Amino acid sequence: MHYGYHIGIDEFADWLPLLLPILILHLILLSVALWDLVRRDQSADYKWMWGAIIILINIIGPILYFIFGRKERTYASTSGKSSSKKVRKS
Repeated sequence: MHYGYHIGIDEFADWLPLLLPILILHLILLSVALWDLVRRDQSADYKWMWGAIIILINIIGPILYFIFGRKERTYASTSGKSSSKKVRKS
């Protein structure tokens, strides 16, 4: 005897137009948030914490990362030279 609700393939096909855009949005948010997290020059503890939040808390995790996790944009520089020059007034 089976209790509960059983979804057949016909019912799933009815829900597919609604679920597909949500799934695509979730995958885009997840991949962009993880890519941004990997590119950042932060400590390993910071990256592990936000990585777990992004992956484990479905759609809300990447949104939380974009709101709270990117407070300081510190990317690893590709060159070791500083581009700032001091201008002396004559």
